[in-house]
Amino acid sequence: MQIKEVQTREEIAATFLVLRQIYENLNEATYVDDVLNQMQRGYKMAAVFEDFGPCIGVIGIRIVRKLQHGKVIEVEDFMIDRARRGVGVGKMLIRFLEWQATIFNCKTIIGSLETKRQESQKIFSREKFLLDGLFFKKTYE
Repeated sequence: MQIKEVQTREEIAATFLVLRQIYENLNEATYVDDVLNQMQRGYKMAAVFEDFGPCIGVIGIRIVRKLQHGKVIEVEDFMIDRARRGVGVGKMLIRFLEWQATIFNCKTIIGSLETKRQESQKIFSREKFLLDGLFFKKTYE
């Protein structure tokens, strides 16, 4: 397995099936352009690939400034292929996250997970992240 920062259209496209497991409404036709659009606004993505094989884990981050925390890394996306859990992919993604925090001199990492994302919650808990708030949303049709 290897982790790398995702940058090319092909690498972005390779992450689609993993993120589709949590975001059922992703549009495959616009996915690559949607990610590239986010990247123009500071979004960074890294992925774990099996040796010469498919993508099996994805993390999407953004370096932002928050009134409460100052300069932070915010985790926007985090997913491990459900068929490949338990082989160290989550740990690799967290190490990438921590490395980025060091590079960008961020003292805090923040993010949110939906309550149904129990496996991801376990990974973050195991890696000593603390629950420090709630995620809320309101949807308009």
